[in-house]
Amino acid sequence: MMERELTPREKMILRYIVQEFIMTANPVGSRYLVKRYNLGLSPATVRNIMADLEDLGYLTHPHTSAGRVPTDKGYRFYVDNLLEIKDLTLEEKEAIKNIIQDKTELESILKDISKLIGRISKQLSIASTPQINDAILTQLDIISLSETKLLVVINIQSGLVRTIILEVSSEISRDRLDFVKTILNERLSGLTLRQIRETFADRVRDIEHDYGEIIKIFLRSAGKLFYDFYDVDKVHIGGVPDVLEHPEFNNPDRVRDIMELVEDEDVIIQVFQTLRTHSSQRAETGKVIVSIGEENPEDRLKNYSLVASEYKIGGVSGVIGLLGPKRMNYSRMISLVNFTCNVLSEVLH
Repeated sequence: MMERELTPREKMILRYIVQEFIMTANPVGSRYLVKRYNLGLSPATVRNIMADLEDLGYLTHPHTSAGRVPTDKGYRFYVDNLLEIKDLTLEEKEAIKNIIQDKTELESILKDISKLIGRISKQLSIASTPQINDAILTQLDIISLSETKLLVVINIQSGLVRTIILEVSSEISRDRLDFVKTILNERLSGLTLRQIRETFADRVRDIEHDYGEIIKIFLRSAGKLFYDFYDVDKVHIGGVPDVLEHPEFNNPDRVRDIMELVEDEDVIIQVFQTLRTHSSQRAETGKVIVSIGEENPEDRLKNYSLVASEYKIGGVSGVIGLLGPKRMNYSRMISLVNFTCNVLSEVLH
């Protein structure tokens, strides 16, 4: 049986209840709404509308209170139909841009970004590293640090850099290093890290005899040099102290739940993968996925909402997400995730 469409009055009352509950964490009563929003309706009329919304499953009320709070269904309707996306402040935008623009190492960027958006959002913030097996090598450099140490600098498409120190048994002349560097760049640039790893030996076989020592070092280290830069499932988590400030965590059991979640990265990774796989089936705002309460695939997340989106770097992608109580400011959270992913994608492309 198809559910009837909400009336304009019902939508208005639902919007105000969700907004007030997000701000105050207190059940919302009819008298309060009439005064707060100057509705021009009697408290009795508003109570009747609230009762209808409760019958339809959008609201519920705690046993000890006459006020109402949103259900998962109420939050979902609000996010899909009533939400007005509000922009971040200029200061917040600048802070995010500065972190991303000031660094080249992605791990460092994601670590700092997760801390910053955790502080801004007062939610648990999650930044996952992308799988870069299929990213393309743009340039390789070899620098002599000492008689026995070489620094290899690997640049991949999008400006990301990886550096590795290799040990050698004796000093190698600058001319020989430059020749090997030129040959490697000619033969490897434009290939993916996976292709290089799998075919490296074949690509250098003809110069192995004349440049034996340095080529042997590269052969021994190919797995280390050209592996996926980052663990496919690595995540950075920030905002732990901030999310615990919410009144939902006055209950010690809820604190223990969230702390166990933080320590169990596998659960967070699994949730991200599920959301990414089924994102087309999820309600989306722009490119941001919002998953509320019972919609979450993991039982431990039934009391929480997740706001997440992908950022893209050189053809591969990672995820930025916020996890917190269902009573989160969805407008700000969606803006924050969307802006962060857009800046990451633009700066690191």
